Amino acid sequence: MTLQQLEYVVALDIHNNFVKASKHCFVTQPTITQQLQKLEDEIGFQIFDRSQSPLKPTEMGELIIAKARGILTEVNQLKDMVNQERDSVSGRFRIGIIPTIAPYVVPKFIGNFIKHYPDTSLDIETMQSEDIVNAIHKDQLDIGILVTPMEDKQLREIPLYNEPFLYYGTHPHQKKTIGKEDVEHQKGLWLMSSGHCFGKQILNICETKGAQSPMNFKSGSIETLIKMVDEHGGFTLIPEMASEHANQEKIMRFEDPIPIREVSLVVHKGFVKEGLISAIRKSILAIVPKSFDKNEHFIKVKWR
Repeated sequence: MTLQQLEYVVALDIHNNFVKASKHCFVTQPTITQQLQKLEDEIGFQIFDRSQSPLKPTEMGELIIAKARGILTEVNQLKDMVNQERDSVSGRFRIGIIPTIAPYVVPKFIGNFIKHYPDTSLDIETMQSEDIVNAIHKDQLDIGILVTPMEDKQLREIPLYNEPFLYYGTHPHQKKTIGKEDVEHQKGLWLMSSGHCFGKQILNICETKGAQSPMNFKSGSIETLIKMVDEHGGFTLIPEMASEHANQEKIMRFEDPIPIREVSLVVHKGFVKEGLISAIRKSILAIVPKSFDKNEHFIKVKWR
């Protein structure tokens, strides 16, 4: 027994005719006839007396039709409830965001979001990527903001923007841009501490051995890496949104193809709050430099 079969039964009761019912349901007459027969075979009795014209339900058929109407009404009400839930933005939600994105995104987007959605409360916490993924799986977070792709079949990724990496340090030559091979020959690399996906991405870009600083200092923040370069030399890589307050003379852009990190909203595939996803995405994109979406040649750097 299927909902589709019940819809056909109700349509037949309304129109008392196979041709009219089939037109109402946008199917062929044989389709309704076959599905009605399957349903009658399953329940063991006829729902309609086919010997009469117009078509009339049998005594037991009237009970089935009444029940079918009730079931379809409940289903439609459930659909309406789900649609309202999907479109709703109000409520309290938990968001995890990685530390190398949070300082450059949260302060800029949150004020505008609160202004437009006063009935929505966001509990935002900075967390490392793996912790965010695990928390979403355990229903301890509703949404993650982190670097993708992750290749996790249980999670849904909603891309936000592609953020270019910038070289920060002593210029290795007189050119205005730097190539990946130039970075690989530089010495004195400052890195994020272990567990941060940003540090893994830097190593994936540099692909160099023995290039780290002799101090072997690893930081938990991009700002500290910038200060280490300013005070002790060497170099690091920073995301473009972190360059606003850095020494502009030490910044170099990469030659094509530009290494970028893809930043996305991540939710469990069972998460239905499409209205909330759309609202957060719109608020974040409003504060992201438009140039991020204009890079035609780039390399998406993985963090796993």
